[in-house]
Amino acid sequence: MADIPEMPELPEMDFDIPEIDFEMPEMPEMPELPEGVHNVNFDFDTYKKEGEAYLEKWSKEYEEKYGKEYKDKMKAWAKEFSKTNYSSMLYFGMFFLCKKDEKQADVNIYAEFIDQMYDRGIATGNILVYKEGEIIYQNSHGLRAINPNDSLTLSSQFRLASVSKQFTGMSIMKLKEAGKLEYDQKVKDILPDFPYDNITVRHLLNHVSGLADYGGLIYEYWKPEDSTKTYILGNDEIIKKFHKVSPELKFQPGEKWEYSNTGYLYLATIVEKISGQHFREFLKENIFDPLEMTNTVLYKYQVEADTNMPNRVFGYSVTLNQVDLILIDYNIVNDVRGCGGIYSTLEDLYKWNQALVKYTIISKTYLDEAWTPAKLNNGELTNYGFGWRIRSKNNEPKVVNHAGRWMGFTTFLHNEVEANSGFIILTNYGGYNFRDVLSCVSNIMKEKPYEMPKYKIVKGMAKRILSENVDKGIAYYLELKSDTTNYDVSEASINILGYQLMGKDYLDDALRIFKLNIDEHPNSAKPYDSYGDALLMKGDSINALKNFKRCFEMDSTLNYAYDKAVKLEAALKMN
Repeated sequence: MADIPEMPELPEMDFDIPEIDFEMPEMPEMPELPEGVHNVNFDFDTYKKEGEAYLEKWSKEYEEKYGKEYKDKMKAWAKEFSKTNYSSMLYFGMFFLCKKDEKQADVNIYAEFIDQMYDRGIATGNILVYKEGEIIYQNSHGLRAINPNDSLTLSSQFRLASVSKQFTGMSIMKLKEAGKLEYDQKVKDILPDFPYDNITVRHLLNHVSGLADYGGLIYEYWKPEDSTKTYILGNDEIIKKFHKVSPELKFQPGEKWEYSNTGYLYLATIVEKISGQHFREFLKENIFDPLEMTNTVLYKYQVEADTNMPNRVFGYSVTLNQVDLILIDYNIVNDVRGCGGIYSTLEDLYKWNQALVKYTIISKTYLDEAWTPAKLNNGELTNYGFGWRIRSKNNEPKVVNHAGRWMGFTTFLHNEVEANSGFIILTNYGGYNFRDVLSCVSNIMKEKPYEMPKYKIVKGMAKRILSENVDKGIAYYLELKSDTTNYDVSEASINILGYQLMGKDYLDDALRIFKLNIDEHPNSAKPYDSYGDALLMKGDSINALKNFKRCFEMDSTLNYAYDKAVKLEAALKMN
């Protein structure tokens, strides 16, 4: 046996250990070691489970009484003790002495991050982080609604956008579990009017169906009967139009992976056809109610505030002048179900992830298949299952997640299955800095350093252009462009600013910004294409053509510039 290290001197015990209502379990008998063997792995699980409640009762009082200094000494001693064969009993007990400080340290890091974002004027929305099944941090920061402004709370109900897809996937799994469908069943066998013979339910789940995007189809083919009316379309209207147009498949099912909202729209309609229920009721009865997700609903969209849903969050954005807020919550297809439309809260989504990792909503067999990457016809694996992106490889602990983005909302649900750890981010401010928020939360969770986002130089430019003039905006850029430590001065962000100005009919200002981008990045192709777009809108077709050609000469992969040049050149020849 290894020598046991000397235990640090105990402080005087002037309080009683709390009474407990059960007897401490006996120490399991240590097995006899063979001759020459000096270490052995011993299973203390039974003892730990019974002793855990006891340790919880006295560790908090002991810690508060004698402080962190002594506890750190005990922790160091326990580390040495762990090298002996007596270690398991005591070392796990020392964990409780340190657990509170470790949790508080996590809380402090997240809180510091939120404070820093607040100081930079960046809303972070609603965030919840959990570790080993326990919520360690949650925060709410931002606006629930505008006109009048109302702050978010932890009970705010956000539109999940594409995070809704995992609930659609689960609904299909529930029907499979009940023996009411097969994944490899043809969609046309369920929906006879479906215009394609070779697409299966699995193809829809895995985003490998080849279906055209319904958004583009509605934009092209659907016309309002009354231009003064606000229309809100759902599955029935869209499917009717989709079947009438019957667009050609983009590729044969299983040939490639391409994200498809249309596929998940049809999955919800399949659920309705087989169950005989509206998808809203099916979700409530089979998922939300059993898991006590009382603040989660497939929402019947209405434009105005809803007295039946006072915690509903609205999507909004900051206008180009960086001062005014604008509501961007409405879209004509806001009643589509299956690919989006569910509203929920941090607490309910935490319940959902817990139900998944504990297999209380459906058995492990079904989830293992749902969390298996889809395989294409050529055998290549994708990173998508049945409504989840698969972020882990076969030999790694299972990690699944999904993002959503729609009409001001950007959301993310992350689930580390074996570790029972994860996080939830729900935002509604147009997606600004969302990637930065996501990156920081992810790094903190991994105990890695996080970097605060840089200030967007284009925001200061836009503010000055709209409140003063374009010269002031350009001067602001030239003054700060060298400070790349603190400012994002990327070519892409300047290009976006140019298009934003075009969209607001500040065409001359947009031309100046695009020209600035060319001057700053003369060896980059894309600014020439953007400058060409603005010149064409201005009516300067000759110089627009020169810039489109210049773009394609510099980067032959930018086919859109080539197509513009060909069309414009043909039009000029006709004239």
